[in-house]
Amino acid sequence: MGRQPARALESGGHRLNALRNLRLLLEYDGAGFAGWQLQVGHRTVEGELRRAVREVTGETPKIYAAGRTDAGAHAEGQVVNFHYAGRLSVARLQAAVNAHLPADVVVLDAGEAAPDFHARYSARWRRYRYRFLDRAARPVLDRGRCWQVPGPLDVAAMAEAAAALTGVHDWTTFCAASEPAADRVRTMREARVGRNGHYVDVLLTGEGFLRGLVRGIAGGLAEVGRGRRPASWFAEVLEARDRRLAPKTAPAAGLTLVEVLYDGPPHNYSSAP
Repeated sequence: MGRQPARALESGGHRLNALRNLRLLLEYDGAGFAGWQLQVGHRTVEGELRRAVREVTGETPKIYAAGRTDAGAHAEGQVVNFHYAGRLSVARLQAAVNAHLPADVVVLDAGEAAPDFHARYSARWRRYRYRFLDRAARPVLDRGRCWQVPGPLDVAAMAEAAAALTGVHDWTTFCAASEPAADRVRTMREARVGRNGHYVDVLLTGEGFLRGLVRGIAGGLAEVGRGRRPASWFAEVLEARDRRLAPKTAPAAGLTLVEVLYDGPPHNYSSAP
């Protein structure tokens, strides 16, 4: 059988007057997308989600995301919200939207949020992972999900360098030059580097991430891990607040939005401690 039309899914198309604020948890493989944000002529995660919601509900709501991931970057815990006027239960809407989404994006969970909840502005912290592979053989099972570098990486030196990241900093050296100069001061809550076999993960938790920031940091840590720079160099270029001193930005393939943390009850989503 073919997919049911949107109005059939809504018990004959009858609508409720009250808008519900729905909150979705998404997972996606970013390799086939030009990023999160809607772009004319390009395949994006937002575009696929908007299409699926429209096909299910007949509505085209504004969708708000916790973070706008780059082209080629992934998400394990992207949070979005939108307002919905129909009468489908949350569970039925989740199942129906998933039936209309492509194989590289899925709604992991869904729920009703408070009327004033906003996926971006209500978020307290965001957690990203950057993954390196430091073996000679190219990745197969994780192709497109890591950055293969000649190894082995010096994880202890990378961890020492990353310690300089915690706290409040001006991130000019590592963020995209297009970011407004007056908005480059942000707080980094956590910066850890660890090894799991041939994989080296950088885990960063911050209140908000400027465009290119995680990939810029990963590029700098790669310089330290490969022995091209001492660990102390990392703090020096950070404090210099000079984009000209930045190393080459790491590829998007290794970047994943892991989770978004909020105040209040978790409702099956991550919440700040």
